[in-house]
Amino acid sequence: MEQPSAREAQRRESRRALQAAATELVRQRGFAAVTVDDVAAAAGVSRRTFFNHFPTKAAALFDPDPEDAGRLAELLAAADGAPDPWTALGAACRRYLVPHTATLAVRRRLAEDPELAAYARTAYGHVAVALDGWVRRQWPGDPLAAALTAQAAAAVLGSAFATWRPDDDPAAFLDLVDRGFALVRVTLDR
Repeated sequence: MEQPSAREAQRRESRRALQAAATELVRQRGFAAVTVDDVAAAAGVSRRTFFNHFPTKAAALFDPDPEDAGRLAELLAAADGAPDPWTALGAACRRYLVPHTATLAVRRRLAEDPELAAYARTAYGHVAVALDGWVRRQWPGDPLAAALTAQAAAAVLGSAFATWRPDDDPAAFLDLVDRGFALVRVTLDR
């Protein structure tokens, strides 16, 4: 992987600092009580810098890291040709989610607001696209099996997120993901 320039590294650092500040402030005060200016100040950057990275406060909370899609693609590529594609897919999804557990509780609480829930689904559309592309490579001659598998995996992730309680340990969310993949596995094996 190519090393980023110093300017690009600084840009990534600013973006991540803004997301961390937004997440922490919203965790402490709630979404409505936090302003863009609050987030920028907590991250040590200007309001203008905030808007160079994010169009809205919700974007600072939900938009995936630009490297996120590539990381997921790498995890899925490593699972190409696995003898048990469903299990490999579940393992790749779990590895992908582990770094996201730090922001999970805030995002889950915000997802109870219908407008923010819709934003979150849109922001993570790259996950569904990556899953769909991967399963199509695994079942190139069977578009029905590929589509069902991708949608089942997306349903496991969405269902785990919807049923996980944000006051619970984030590890419990990962357990729900594992359980969801296992439950669907049982259905597939019947």
